[in-house]
Amino acid sequence: MLVIQQLHYGATSRYNFPPDVEELELPEKLVEVSLGSMLNVKGRHFQPCEVEFAPPFPEKSTTDELLDLPVKSFSTLLTPLKPIQDGTPIVGIDVSSIRIGETESGIICAVRGAVVWNEKRHYKFLRIGPFPFHITEENKTRIFSELGQNPSSGLSLGISTPTETQRRLCNLVEKRVQTSISGTASKSIILWDGSLTAGVPGNPVNTVSQSLALARRNLNSVLAFSKSTTLRFLGWRITEIVSSHEPPCLLEIEDLPLSVSKTVHLLGKIYTVKLTPNGCSFRLDIDRSLRQEQAIVAVEKLLGNEILFQGYPETLRLAHIYSTFTANDVLGIQSFLALEYGLKLITRHNIRRTLFGPYATGIED
Repeated sequence: MLVIQQLHYGATSRYNFPPDVEELELPEKLVEVSLGSMLNVKGRHFQPCEVEFAPPFPEKSTTDELLDLPVKSFSTLLTPLKPIQDGTPIVGIDVSSIRIGETESGIICAVRGAVVWNEKRHYKFLRIGPFPFHITEENKTRIFSELGQNPSSGLSLGISTPTETQRRLCNLVEKRVQTSISGTASKSIILWDGSLTAGVPGNPVNTVSQSLALARRNLNSVLAFSKSTTLRFLGWRITEIVSSHEPPCLLEIEDLPLSVSKTVHLLGKIYTVKLTPNGCSFRLDIDRSLRQEQAIVAVEKLLGNEILFQGYPETLRLAHIYSTFTANDVLGIQSFLALEYGLKLITRHNIRRTLFGPYATGIED
């Protein structure tokens, strides 16, 4: 049975949310940018995107094929972990986006964030959004600039696909949520979904650095979990290195010869972590400005104060669930926008389904 079925979660009223987060100033700016992007959408023709359900969960892969990996050679870099149960609050942040439809001049997508707060394993959550954005070639540079991306950063905004534009917008909103929480939470473990890599589209170096600095100023520790990674060592993914070790354990790979692009900035030290038996291994980035001892203690506090499902923090898992859009969410947003902005609904022939029938996919090509 899934952990979420064992616990009773309910929507948390604003006045019941932890006091540190009650002063969150994020939504005002997002509402301003969102409404500004929607000003020119009234009365336009609108083609809603078709709603599809997510595929079922895949089977957990076996680790039998890892027998050739020389795991003993990493023993000096391996740190066993001991849980520290001291009541440290755990805060998880995640943001998701989804395409709502298209107009004659651009796309409409929605972005929603979720902040989940775990105090002594009592979970509360706050949803931020959804915020609709009408993105066109004419306004997307301004939107990205207002959300923190330097327009002179050299990014080729004009040639990005709608999917890439949506992903970049989602990343920028996520950075704003992370920065706001870093400045309001205190003496907490803050969990991010992804890595602490900056300098790529949607992850400006100055924004990520500011968020980490605010977190340290308020005595927070930022841990970023990646469910997948392209980093490899000797042909193996770094997450496979600890698969055969006894958990909970932490493997520092800072000194391993990894292939990393010189154009990106690694603002966190990179580890591989496995927290539970029969659980998954994850790439874990920890704020580079923390001392080694502080980084290890932060992971041990997470281990002692958090519920772990398949080795993944429940706080971060719930943040993903509460930020993700369901089919009903999309239909509701489409209906609301059509009424609010007087959109003229149109349906276009789906040539992909005509050509490929049940083998049509949602991947653009």
